[in-house]
Amino acid sequence: MPIQSPPSLVKLLSFLFFFLTTTNATAAATTQPFKEAPKFYNSESCPSLGNDNTVCSDVAVHVAMTLDAAYLRGSMAAILSVLQHSSCPENVFFHFVAAASSSNSLLLSQTLSSSFPYLKFRVYPFGDSAVAGLISTSIRSALDCPLNYARNYLANLLPPCVRRVVYLDSDLVLVDDIAKLAATPLGPHAVLAAPEYCNANFTTYFTPSFWANPTLSLTFEGRDACYFNTGVMVIDLDRWRAGGYTSRIVEWMELQKRMRIYELGGPYLHFSWFSPETSRPWTTVGTNTVWAATTSAGCAGICTQVRSACSIGATPFALES
Repeated sequence: MPIQSPPSLVKLLSFLFFFLTTTNATAAATTQPFKEAPKFYNSESCPSLGNDNTVCSDVAVHVAMTLDAAYLRGSMAAILSVLQHSSCPENVFFHFVAAASSSNSLLLSQTLSSSFPYLKFRVYPFGDSAVAGLISTSIRSALDCPLNYARNYLANLLPPCVRRVVYLDSDLVLVDDIAKLAATPLGPHAVLAAPEYCNANFTTYFTPSFWANPTLSLTFEGRDACYFNTGVMVIDLDRWRAGGYTSRIVEWMELQKRMRIYELGGPYLHFSWFSPETSRPWTTVGTNTVWAATTSAGCAGICTQVRSACSIGATPFALES
């Protein structure tokens, strides 16, 4: 009769294998060599920052992204694309949000500094442990990562002097000047602008518990089936703070945790409470303007092919406060 390993030993060995594999993958992602990028210079027409404190400058274009070892290559590509296509690259300031619980934050920051020695940036620790308790399991495991929700807390993480920011996912590369995107007019009341997608089947997005609740189901009464992609956003942080939108998102997350009203999970829950306050779709930047191309493969049907990537070309819309 063959000798069987004790169950506890098998579990221990399985855990050690998973831990070592994950650790090695993370270490490889943060220690892989990246070439040093050249210095990018402003054109003659660019406004000068002068002696202004860059992190608080209204002249600077503020860009926010998350910073994580698993998506470091994508982040590096996104940064490079922003600088390459910017007419005023020296006026771009990056705000990176990294998980406070991660032991790689310092190494990630050092990697950025060595690859982009002239980059203006700051890294902010994100208390991901508090958010972890609000996350419901999703059909996409990537959406269960606490850092994926950091975009909801930008108004709290960034200095109050930062009034407007462009948020970008780490799987994006810019194909146009980010200053044009940052200058997107929001009107007198809009909180943010983002690409809009319509003709969505909300009946499959939300659970029977949602539709059975008369108060919740009225959310979509008399409205078009539209939502927006949170991977590219131009956010008025002053209006976001004034409207307390971070707290409102947390309330939806708590509700989702209690009774599971939404199937996909993740930051896409934005559209379920923002949409009632949405103004009519506007096309200031053009319906087919390509601002960014995503390097992930999950955009079939909502974007067009640009070489080996997909372009986001949907009409953006503004959200009212």
